[in-house]
Amino acid sequence: MPNVSRVLTYEHLTRTDLVPPSCPQVFFEPADTEIGVWVAQDLFTEGCSVLDLGSGSGAAAAAMARAGAARVHGVDSGAETVAWASEHYASRNGDGRVTVARGDFARMTTGELLATAPAPLPRPLVVTSNPPYVPLTPQADMRRRSISGGPDGLKWAPAIIGHGRALRSDLGLTIGSYSTPRKAVQLLEAAGYRVHAVTLCPLPLGEFTLANMEQVLALEEAGEAVLWRPGDGVPAYFIVGLACRWTGPGTATAHDRLSGDGLLGLLRIAARSHTSRLEALDGPRPDGWRGPLRVLDLPAAAVRHHW
Repeated sequence: MPNVSRVLTYEHLTRTDLVPPSCPQVFFEPADTEIGVWVAQDLFTEGCSVLDLGSGSGAAAAAMARAGAARVHGVDSGAETVAWASEHYASRNGDGRVTVARGDFARMTTGELLATAPAPLPRPLVVTSNPPYVPLTPQADMRRRSISGGPDGLKWAPAIIGHGRALRSDLGLTIGSYSTPRKAVQLLEAAGYRVHAVTLCPLPLGEFTLANMEQVLALEEAGEAVLWRPGDGVPAYFIVGLACRWTGPGTATAHDRLSGDGLLGLLRIAARSHTSRLEALDGPRPDGWRGPLRVLDLPAAAVRHHW
């Protein structure tokens, strides 16, 4: 039988983490944050540290430290975001387990990113990122930088994957089911990564995305995006967390890899579900992949910051 586990509550975020930041420029989407921690935890080994790219509010970094990472260093380009993370989540007891710095990971070299940490990050190192991933037209793209993933939803993926490849590190990447998932896996495979585990979480589309659906619907029509339309008819999507092992190019074999077509097929099966439990996933999988599959069936947040 397929190995599907389900989580029905926020196990990594604290009650304080679920309170919206007072600064509207700090991105706040609890389900995204929770799934990012699960993805990172799937890759943890004893004594590992984490380099979190686009670390946002810092809630995920702090949760990763609680979940077992020896050190977590976050890098984000937003001044307000880094200020918030420094005040609310960076370590204050001198142990330096959680640190944050301002920087643009898409423009910096891997060495420059590592140099933003106040002390060298212990190995093994896990690279994680929950970047903006909504496919938007160029006009809409300029109006919502905190969610915009360019025309395919993967604008930030090459830089993230490139840093992971340079470090030969395992990689946790979060995208949306509409973020050309087939292409995402192809990019990962080309860089030497194999998808080890998948975490899915159904989520309503945000107001801005609903009002600017042109690119999402175009990708869906082309067969490169998956939306979920439950009984109420309002389209939703799946957050897709990909925990990826570094194996080196060309090492994954057909029987132990989740292909791009396989991930797309998995999402299409999930979209047949009638409930947020995603019960359709309890049946056979499309390509025989039997890796760990987790479903987060979480309470919806009343407030979402998508600036």
